[in-house]
Amino acid sequence: MLSTPPAGPLGPNRPKLACSLCARRKVKCDKSEPCSNCLKAHAQCIYEAPASPRPRKRAADEELLARLTRYEELMRSHNIDFSSHTHTWIPSNQKFQPKESHLAGSHAEKGDEASVQASSLLTDGTTAERERCLWSDLRPELKYPSIQSLRHKDDPALYPTPSLREAIADTQSIHDYHPEPKHIYRLWQIFVERVHPMTKIVHVPTLQQRVLDTSCNSYCASKPLTAILFAIYTISITSSSPGECETYFGLQKAVLLRQYRTATLRALIAADFLTTSDLEVLQALVLFLFSNPRCDLTTTLSGAALRLAEKMGLHQDTSDPNITIYEKEMRIRLWWQLRGLEARCRISSTPGMKPPPSSEIGDVRLPLNVNDADLHPDMTEPPLEHNGPTEMICVLLKMDVSNWRRRSPTASQLIESVMQGSVKSKEIIELESKAVDELNDIYCWRNTRNSDPHIPLHSLTQAIANLSIARFRFKIHHPRRRFGAAGNEIYITRDERDILFESALTWVQSMMDIRIRSKFPYYLFTHFTTDTYMDAYIHILLELRQRRSGDRVALAWQLVEDLFSEHPELIDDSNPFFVSFTDLVLDAWESRSYELARIQGGLEAVTTPRFIQRLFEKKRNNRLSDLTSSLDLHNPGSFELQDEEDTSWLSWGDFLQL
Repeated sequence: MLSTPPAGPLGPNRPKLACSLCARRKVKCDKSEPCSNCLKAHAQCIYEAPASPRPRKRAADEELLARLTRYEELMRSHNIDFSSHTHTWIPSNQKFQPKESHLAGSHAEKGDEASVQASSLLTDGTTAERERCLWSDLRPELKYPSIQSLRHKDDPALYPTPSLREAIADTQSIHDYHPEPKHIYRLWQIFVERVHPMTKIVHVPTLQQRVLDTSCNSYCASKPLTAILFAIYTISITSSSPGECETYFGLQKAVLLRQYRTATLRALIAADFLTTSDLEVLQALVLFLFSNPRCDLTTTLSGAALRLAEKMGLHQDTSDPNITIYEKEMRIRLWWQLRGLEARCRISSTPGMKPPPSSEIGDVRLPLNVNDADLHPDMTEPPLEHNGPTEMICVLLKMDVSNWRRRSPTASQLIESVMQGSVKSKEIIELESKAVDELNDIYCWRNTRNSDPHIPLHSLTQAIANLSIARFRFKIHHPRRRFGAAGNEIYITRDERDILFESALTWVQSMMDIRIRSKFPYYLFTHFTTDTYMDAYIHILLELRQRRSGDRVALAWQLVEDLFSEHPELIDDSNPFFVSFTDLVLDAWESRSYELARIQGGLEAVTTPRFIQRLFEKKRNNRLSDLTSSLDLHNPGSFELQDEEDTSWLSWGDFLQL
């Protein structure tokens, strides 16, 4: 009896290498189509073309590089500036070409490895040229930055939260802490305009009349209502600038925050907040936690609040007839906000902590897409959801991510993978990119239908969506995720570079729109996504050393200037990371200035931004100080150069401008 022939080819067209799955598993492949291992695993059997052999350097190439180095030395000796030609992207169909690799903060030429471009077979079967990634040349301080975000000038953490012991020790009557009626009304307005659109924890139409009634007689307020009032005072002051506090309330922000935080803690203690089953008390507690989401007290109490919510059954889709339609909706809103807050606190307080599993979200549905006016305590039928954007647009955008994790198996893997930043293969990166496309479709469905960019809340929501998607794309394609433990070189295509640059630019632009140009408090925004952004700025500056003109480049430089305007410590502080970062800025500006000089007719016509001038001044002062300290006054002949940077003509040129 004849045996059955194998499924795959056995002739000269038989694959030389194992299939992708067998190669990853390091098992023997019979090279059939499909192979037996893939048949058993019910997996797709894919044979990838072998990578093209890397050409060896020929003697002619070495001679050419030596001659180029000699010509560059001659031009430097005759004060001929050729640096404007060193950052230009020159497309070529050759397999390799000489190319300068620029070190951050220096002008040293790299060796042969930096001048090699490799070719790679993409997933669609086309071949694209790849070049050595610029990230490989960064200083360690910039490759793995110790600082990922800079503290905002109005960060609530700048105002310490009193401890529970201090609150208990206060013997003053809590009613004395209530502000004047006119101040209560202003604090309420700040809450309604700035805080409530991003939290939606309370029902404004119902609560407003109770607030006005209490402003005339605080002694008539119940303990839960008193706790909510003081929580509103606290979060409204937190959302106000120091100038607004002094103008509207006549006291410094630090004084007001300490006063209202203490009163809120006392009101919560009086309402037995650690053992409560009252929804209003839990609402007051969550509002108080949102007023300072990064402090240690919030990290601890958010876990307690979550246990209280679970005890009250907020995480379950209940059909209890004693719970009205109105109360059920408010319970759902509170649960989703508390769930997100506690998850953020857990991750930020414990380095390396993975996101909570999607099973912890519970089985409760998302809040309805309705306005507060659509809800009423006496309603007997659920309100009809709107097809377009409502007051819930921003809150629902935040909750869409958690809901997506709950129903999409790839969502949790994506979020966990991006957070860990571990090295990933090309196949994993492609799968993650598809997952981000899926999330982007969800955001577009939620956010773009009939939204109006002229409405501040709609504009804020769009900025958060853009930031979230851009951050995911940037993290997925970041070179750090391909950098192995052995320190192997990284090669990327021009398309990949464009994705990284555009993602970083969108990330930073959206963040600045929220931090600087939005009326909504930024500290609430950080719990919608994240405020770690220095990696994005580093990559933008890395690209600006070669991208020297165009609208996107002009936007990038404006965003860098905004960063320095908001954080002068970048110039004043001598932190090693700040020093390396500002060196990278000056390196990028050198390339930009030569391009502007070419367009405008000379370096004299180029207007140097003030922050760049200050950076140059600081660098010259530091060099002068180092040069002075290197001189031995008792032995003038002992003067010598300290390092290679002192021999750079550019360095001496800066020094002679003193």
